[in-house]
Amino acid sequence: MRASLFVTLLLLASCGQTVSKDAHWQLLGQQRPSSLLAVWASSTDNVWVVGGREGTGGAPTVFHYDGTAWTAPPAGLTNVDLWQVFGFADGTVYLGGSNGTILRYSNGQFTKLATPATDIVYGLWGSASDDVWAVGGQNSGRAFVWHYQGTSFMPVTGVPADLATTGAVWKVTGRAANDVWMSCSRGYVLHWDGGALTSEMIGTTEESLFSIGCHTAGCVTAGTNTVNGVLYQNDGQGWVSHVPTIDGPVWRGVTPVGEDPYAVGMGGSVIHLTNGSWVSDPHGLTTETLHATWTDADGDVFAVGGKFERTPTIDGVLIHKGLTDLPMLP
Repeated sequence: MRASLFVTLLLLASCGQTVSKDAHWQLLGQQRPSSLLAVWASSTDNVWVVGGREGTGGAPTVFHYDGTAWTAPPAGLTNVDLWQVFGFADGTVYLGGSNGTILRYSNGQFTKLATPATDIVYGLWGSASDDVWAVGGQNSGRAFVWHYQGTSFMPVTGVPADLATTGAVWKVTGRAANDVWMSCSRGYVLHWDGGALTSEMIGTTEESLFSIGCHTAGCVTAGTNTVNGVLYQNDGQGWVSHVPTIDGPVWRGVTPVGEDPYAVGMGGSVIHLTNGSWVSDPHGLTTETLHATWTDADGDVFAVGGKFERTPTIDGVLIHKGLTDLPMLP
């Protein structure tokens, strides 16, 4: 038993990882040239991080960790911010961002896909690599929902008129091809049931629901009412407000999938759904606003952020919670 444990520790050390008996938070990057805006991981052997352009006219941030080292595969773009990344078991990864940009990464190559418009792609999710949803818009309007079914991204009708003209669809997630959820400006949540896109206003028109995540028991969406954070849960009986604190921070990201929901936001805040209640999960690593978070199949948690509400974005940060320590970003 001891010999086997020693071999395991040696192998992990050779991969640039160290082992702890308890899950703990670790700082993997800070004060990066641009904000880090999204993260996706199938495991700690396959982690993607994307973010803003590095300076005016620069290339967007793209990092990949393969279990041994971080690399920065060139996406072949300039003057584009990448706001989302989402991957699939077959190795295909989609990246979305400004100028209507959607990239598909497969077999070591990036391909830029045609899209219906040049507005910002804020969210991506799919049930399979040939069934992908993209959502976005601008802060001032032109909210959209696009659907890819193996040929091209096509607009989907059903976005409320007031949302389309004065807001954005921020994020998208789902539990199946016929159970897709989207969070929006103006207090809206959208749902695709396999045949039609429907809308429900679960907050007020002043609320912007920046992120959404779903697990077996229900869904969570979080954001702001322009002053404090808001958070809603739907455990199958409709959306219910669950404000973790009376005067809580603005929330920016919710883990999109998985059975262990987290939410992140201003001041480096992290909360975790534990035994039916949202509790703080302090890390003491950064006070930068965290924009997005992800939990992989093994329970490792990643969160990214920075100063992303300016152009160009700056001060990117990446933190990780797990049993093993990963190497810092290069």
